[in-house]
Amino acid sequence: MRELRRERLPARLARLVRPLPEDAHVEAFARERRGHGAVRAALHGALRRVVSDFDADGLLGTHPMALYGEASWRDLLGEARRRLLDVGAGAGHVTVHARAVVSEIVTTEVSRALARRLRRLGFACHVVDLAREVPPALGRFDAIALSNVLDRCERPRSLLCASLRLLEPGGVLVASVPLPARPHVDRGGGTVDPDEPLPGRGEDFEASLAELVEGFFEPAGLVVTRLARAPYLSRGRGGAVRALDAAVIVGAGA
Repeated sequence: MRELRRERLPARLARLVRPLPEDAHVEAFARERRGHGAVRAALHGALRRVVSDFDADGLLGTHPMALYGEASWRDLLGEARRRLLDVGAGAGHVTVHARAVVSEIVTTEVSRALARRLRRLGFACHVVDLAREVPPALGRFDAIALSNVLDRCERPRSLLCASLRLLEPGGVLVASVPLPARPHVDRGGGTVDPDEPLPGRGEDFEASLAELVEGFFEPAGLVVTRLARAPYLSRGRGGAVRALDAAVIVGAGA
């Protein structure tokens, strides 16, 4: 795992860097070479002409992902938590590993196909875009996760602000964003630009992270307490693993 280069960050951010622990699940995922075959790959390509990438994966069960295993969740949350809201939880590949440290997990998704997969795993799932609507029944949470969703949604700032309003005093918000940021929104068979800008396109990882923290998370009201870097892995046809570098930003509400 590549670590953040503290010397390339502003001093006040460099003090917040704390790497994630070794994670057996992520390491095993990187080694495994079992993936979908040619038929599902062809079906995925055909579906992508008419539906989003997320819907295609939800319908076919393609492109499993890894970011946090149990060891990472324990370290990031800091303690056993009562209620976790996983925003844009996808097919639940990351969410399932939080079960060991959270009593109740609630998820949201905008893809109905992915929501069905989350419910099959036993998670309560609200099909809703929190940037536009917050169901009153959601309640509040002492942990909220935004895992690789802010760079793929229409209104990232609105989504972050809505999430922070759902955070209880003393709660923790854990976000991850692949950097440098390449924000876009899957729509139908293509992509469009988001309605709200997302900073984080600096000349290197650390410059992008500083821009993201100072130009996005802090202005929205997140008190950042920790920064880390993590591999964001996905597995495709034939088991080929694609790796992105994700910034992990941990904080609390102002």
